Amino acid sequence: MKLRWKKEPKATGLSAIGAGPRGSSLHDGEKCYAMVWAQRRNYQVTGWYWVAGWDSNVPHLNTHSEPVATEEEAKAAAMAYVKEHLKVQPENGGEG
Repeated sequence: MKLRWKKEPKATGLSAIGAGPRGSSLHDGEKCYAMVWAQRRNYQVTGWYWVAGWDSNVPHLNTHSEPVATEEEAKAAAMAYVKEHLKVQPENGGEG
């Protein structure tokens, strides 16, 4: 199973006004295992958090109350959490 990141679609039209950075989802082509989003206050990014779980056999975890500084840190933490619970070997997962 190869896990990879996919950016959310770019906002268009009026929804693009004030839109922040796009989030990303960690998936294997069938299931979504985790998502990463920017935490914002007054249109400024204050950190990044991730949520795992849903219907993917990975226990639900929401890190909104403990954001990290960068998107890369959030992605790395989410990937590690998902791999730990899926028992995926490091060479089979990656960012794309």
